[in-house]
Amino acid sequence: MIFKSSSGFIFGGYTPCKHIKNDGGQYIADDTLISFIFSQTKNQIYHLKSDRKQYAMWHQTKYGPVFGTQNDNDIRIDSNFQSGGSSLGSNYDCSHFEIENKSIHLFGQSTPNIVECEIYELQFV
Repeated sequence: MIFKSSSGFIFGGYTPCKHIKNDGGQYIADDTLISFIFSQTKNQIYHLKSDRKQYAMWHQTKYGPVFGTQNDNDIRIDSNFQSGGSSLGSNYDCSHFEIENKSIHLFGQSTPNIVECEIYELQFV
């Protein structure tokens, strides 16, 4: 998944976990620890913390992609692709970088306000 915010920041993430429609909400674990999020704008990659692998993704119908937990999400994009938020570092490791404000680091602002989006699915045959 690759997104561009109205501030021009490009960010996104990858997970091998399948996005499942769930009205009540469900955590999706990534036992492979392959999931990551990134900031193309800052040229940084943040890998899933090994002790947080059970919280790779949160799936709920009213949200778009959520990397991390329901409440401490590293990336949350709501279904309108405008609102959401970020608590970068909660589940994905950003400790290798100096980040002044983790809540605006990915979007360049406090909410995502997506203006462009590309989502790809990899299938191995």
